[in-house]
Amino acid sequence: MTDKKNPPKEDPLIKALEKAKRENEKAEAGNLKEKLSETERKLAETEQKLAQMAELGKRAIADMENMRRRIEEDRSKMALFANIELIQSILPSLQDFKRAITHTPKDLPQNLNEWVSGVTKIFGQLEQALSKICVTEIKALNEPFDPHFHEAVMQGKGPINQVLEVLEPGYILGTYVVKPAKVKVGMGE
Repeated sequence: MTDKKNPPKEDPLIKALEKAKRENEKAEAGNLKEKLSETERKLAETEQKLAQMAELGKRAIADMENMRRRIEEDRSKMALFANIELIQSILPSLQDFKRAITHTPKDLPQNLNEWVSGVTKIFGQLEQALSKICVTEIKALNEPFDPHFHEAVMQGKGPINQVLEVLEPGYILGTYVVKPAKVKVGMGE
């Protein structure tokens, strides 16, 4: 029985246990806060590293695509330059064909006329083959002289800087000059 006037005395052991429990809970709460703070810091670091890795990945992919594009461009250029070299080696023979056909005597016997006709057809086929791969003759006669497309080998009376005569035709492959036209240019009257 407890007396109302004298409340029961609390046991000092219970008090000490309760105090220790409260301090322990505070310490655990502090530790949890520290652990939470540490976890949040590590998470932020990990997210930052992930963002950096993602950026590096994007850059690596872009670099790879750029390299792939450059390699393809280089292959195309190598093929183009190989074609240019082949065309440059064929053009002298083609021009000789053209000169021979142009200077064919008119009074040939019938059997030689048929032969010349066959050779002319072969020449036409060679021109068509070059045309199919975009090799075209440079227009030069009566055009203004352009050092990118024309090589002036003679000058004569006529309008200044105008092509008066084409001595040897020039050729282009797409936008590349395979062989400039050798021309006679006017130097004024």
